[in-house]
Amino acid sequence: MHPLLNKKGFVIDIDGVIGRGESPIKKGIEGVKKLRELGKKVIFVSNNSTRSRRIMMGRFQRFGLDVDEDELLMATYATARFIAKEKRSAKVFTTGEPGLVEELELAGHKIVEYDEAEYLVVGSNRGINFDLMTKALRACLSGIRYLATNPDRIFPAEDGPVPGTGMIIGALYWMTGRKPDVVVGKPSKIIMEEALEILGLSAEDVVVVGDQIDVDIKAGKAIGAETLLVLTGVTTRENINSMISRFGEKPDYVLDSLSDLFD
Repeated sequence: MHPLLNKKGFVIDIDGVIGRGESPIKKGIEGVKKLRELGKKVIFVSNNSTRSRRIMMGRFQRFGLDVDEDELLMATYATARFIAKEKRSAKVFTTGEPGLVEELELAGHKIVEYDEAEYLVVGSNRGINFDLMTKALRACLSGIRYLATNPDRIFPAEDGPVPGTGMIIGALYWMTGRKPDVVVGKPSKIIMEEALEILGLSAEDVVVVGDQIDVDIKAGKAIGAETLLVLTGVTTRENINSMISRFGEKPDYVLDSLSDLFD
């Protein structure tokens, strides 16, 4: 039996582990089902900033995997919760897509134009354009509280990597010299500590599973959990050594897929 199967809980990334966009990763799905059969606690923690929990639940159903809402901790939801802890019914300008807007509004926040906002929330947007970037630039320059849903440079889509939220963060930094006041998503402790709270477990009782060293593995290390890198997403057999060298982190374990825990 793989030593990680002694853990009580699994904090599992979605994109690159369970699926690539709308395409399921069969061995990832099989691995989750086997973990559940063993009675392991599972929570899916994703830096995806374009999907709400409702939208993601539909994707999981299409993958043939039923999940409860409280098993999904999306960067969209975590960001909305973080703001709510600071200020109820905050006025927010966001670069994000409808999934992020949905979670912000469900948390009681009001989506407003950049010149009315108390918070700038940067999330990925596949329809980003000059007008939206101009508004984000002006909001950033105004000095309001600036949050990023996640720091992802790239995102594992069905047909290969695409730009992540980091594209917008980087553009704003290049124009203003300003970085986000808070980054909610991995590798930040904010989203990871919330995952532990939901599971009701301590860091030593869980393993963090993901496909990116600079995002998932660093997130696990940040809270002192053991880490498992799977090679079904951004990191591959071909680039793993360069990734480890580039980001200065080495996963505790490396497997071709989540289901290989049971081989």
